[in-house]
Amino acid sequence: MRDNLQTVPVSRSIDPEAKGRSLHALGAFYLRQGFPKQGLSLLLAAKDYGLTDAAIDRAIAHAYLLCGAPKQALQLLDTLDDAHGSEILRNSAAVLRSRALLALGRVEDARDVYATTTTAISGDIR
Repeated sequence: MRDNLQTVPVSRSIDPEAKGRSLHALGAFYLRQGFPKQGLSLLLAAKDYGLTDAAIDRAIAHAYLLCGAPKQALQLLDTLDDAHGSEILRNSAAVLRSRALLALGRVEDARDVYATTTTAISGDIR
């Protein structure tokens, strides 16, 4: 009976960007469920598949913070271009930058970044 079964290839040339988006979603899910190390590894794998948008970099920076690596998070956030991504992503990246600075003990710098961000956000609401 087994001789009659056809084998199906596991990967049917799925678009690498689609794989990256799937890994990004799965990594974000793991972060929300409280598994930052697993989420970080999935997000880094998504980046390896060619995702270059600001959302993946922001998610990786968040994962670094949750894993207790604020220095790596800050280095990644420093590479983000302000023109890259939406206003919401830029503001959330600034809040992450503030959290990373605070975790590194740079309280005044963190306070300044956070104050600038919240002022910009409240100005948009009015």
